[in-house]
Amino acid sequence: MRSEIDYQIPRSALSWVLLAVMLVVAPQALRMPLWISAIAVACIVWRWLIYAGRLGYPGRSLRIAIVIFTLLVSVSQMRNLGIGLDSAASLLTLGFVFKLIEMRHKRDIYVVISLCFVMLMVAFLYSQSAVSSAYIALSVLVTTTAMVALNRSTLLDNHSGTFSLSLKMGLQALPLAVVLFLVFPRIAPLWAVPVQNNGAGTGVTDEMSPGDIAQLGRSSELAFRVQFENSPPPLHENLYWRGLVLDDFDGVTWRRTRRGSSYAQAASLNDFQWSWEDRVRLSDDVIDYNVIMEPTQQPWLYGLHLADPMNRELFQSRNFEIFNNGLITKRMSYDLRSYRGSRTDLLLLDSVRRRSLELPTGGNSQSRALAQRLRADTDSDLDYIYAVLARFQQNEYFYTLNPPLLGDNRVDDFLFNTMAGFCEHYASSFAFLMRAAGIPARVVVGYQGAEYNRYEDYMMVYQYNAHAWNEVWLEGRGWVRFDPTAAVSPERIEQGVEAALADDPAFLEQSLFSRSRLGAMDWINTLRLRLDAIEYEWNRRVVNYDEEVQFELFERLLGEVTEEKVVLLFASLAVIMVAGIAVAIIWTEPRTRRTPVDRLYLQLGRELDKIGLGRQRGEAPNDYCRRVCEARPDLAPLVQEITELYLELNYRHADLQASRQRQLQSRLRSVLRQLRFRLMPVLKSQG
Repeated sequence: MRSEIDYQIPRSALSWVLLAVMLVVAPQALRMPLWISAIAVACIVWRWLIYAGRLGYPGRSLRIAIVIFTLLVSVSQMRNLGIGLDSAASLLTLGFVFKLIEMRHKRDIYVVISLCFVMLMVAFLYSQSAVSSAYIALSVLVTTTAMVALNRSTLLDNHSGTFSLSLKMGLQALPLAVVLFLVFPRIAPLWAVPVQNNGAGTGVTDEMSPGDIAQLGRSSELAFRVQFENSPPPLHENLYWRGLVLDDFDGVTWRRTRRGSSYAQAASLNDFQWSWEDRVRLSDDVIDYNVIMEPTQQPWLYGLHLADPMNRELFQSRNFEIFNNGLITKRMSYDLRSYRGSRTDLLLLDSVRRRSLELPTGGNSQSRALAQRLRADTDSDLDYIYAVLARFQQNEYFYTLNPPLLGDNRVDDFLFNTMAGFCEHYASSFAFLMRAAGIPARVVVGYQGAEYNRYEDYMMVYQYNAHAWNEVWLEGRGWVRFDPTAAVSPERIEQGVEAALADDPAFLEQSLFSRSRLGAMDWINTLRLRLDAIEYEWNRRVVNYDEEVQFELFERLLGEVTEEKVVLLFASLAVIMVAGIAVAIIWTEPRTRRTPVDRLYLQLGRELDKIGLGRQRGEAPNDYCRRVCEARPDLAPLVQEITELYLELNYRHADLQASRQRQLQSRLRSVLRQLRFRLMPVLKSQG
């Protein structure tokens, strides 16, 4: 004998469950293969057809086939995506929707609802933005509504009342959630989930070939936000967000050298001490700022010239690059202090000099000859640099996202034939010409420029701001920044890439709703900036609320933070919350919750009260019916039918099927209308 009979899901509960399933699966559909999303939609439709009686539950053979299919998908996903969050989320989604079509008992529905909450937690692993958080909050509310509908009486078949009840529960829990968020210890996770990101456009990389940075010019994705502290932001032409130094060139690609630091090796010798302070000459032009960076799946960060990290988990490389201790898999906030105008490496080690002069042994003979000729015609290295920049400025070189393809001798082909390229073409050829003339030079990649958001006083740097420039070593000055792109397209540096590429059809071709396309519409641009300001505040105050920020909060509240004060704070908050709940229970008078059937029956008393036959307090339905029939025999059939319908719905057959309940309620409303119509002549005569 079966331990539990099949459970017929109430129509209202099933509607909320299916809506919750669609809401929690939708964010995953953007990351999953299309065929998994199609299976999810098919399972949702199948579940509804089961309820409507048009399809049956999957049989034993089909369930076995589903298990085998899931195992095959597991192997395929792990081979294509690896063992990580993407593959796990796809498999969880499949099991989730398959469970949907086989649920027969009430416990099965609870499993589906529980999996809804698990899927929402998975969505948080991908994004904690304000928009996604609001969406997840709505999904939690709908999932809670499904659970409430599952446990409410079938007589209370009104969606608005069910949703209102779950909303009330959520609002009641909100103060406790806020308190726990603020004071609960911010414990570092005991485990980490590798978030895979197979898409392009996640930022600059540690390699640069012609066309790499130009590809980012087609994307309007945000790279990072910056807010300056106690000082106005620098001018646009000074916003060089330094990322990586590329000093290894093979004729096609510039790469970051991964060998050990020459300075670190020199400092390890007993007779040679070389520290950070020895390598720099700091200026008095100091600027502090905070950066909130989008996930890049890379460890390097960005800052202005000679940025000194204020965060313990960050460190500098030999070339004053900034690195995080691990990949950046989520939004990250860090503080920097930059010493603008400072000089670095006034003394250059021989090993660094050799590496900064290396060129492939052959190829690009025209460029080598040009470098020798120009250097011979100039009196100093600085004069030679200006001569090269003047060549870019005075000849018909073009700044474009769609340059012609280059041949085997790429520098020669660019300098003498195509004469059109993006920033990486100019930076690469400039560094080549410097090295060919015996001047140490390297390529720096990062971002240049930003958009100012006046509503929260911060700057936004986009992927299309990606840029490449050069650093050249000069005697007595150390590494000095030169940007050959500024010689070809000065508006790119002074006004921004949008001004330089306004007529280039390839600019932001992957972004339909970009700043460049919508900026002319003032109200849309204002709305865009205000929404981003909300997102910025959400990141700054909520997402980046870590143990350091929490400790600062405790210091403002308690002064010197001690263990006794923290325990006292927790105890005080607990007492306040318990007292609030107690007051709510004691002083709040419970409201009488009437079913739709009760409300319909009470209308009978209100209608008859108009002719002096109102229902007395505590009078039973049968007694009331008998009294009315004796006083008004002409109304007896209607009053008796109303009473019978009420008793059948409320007492005699409370376990009626939902369809039968709706049918009887409809009849009850119809008889009440007939009674109201019968009383109209009497009321007119009384009036």
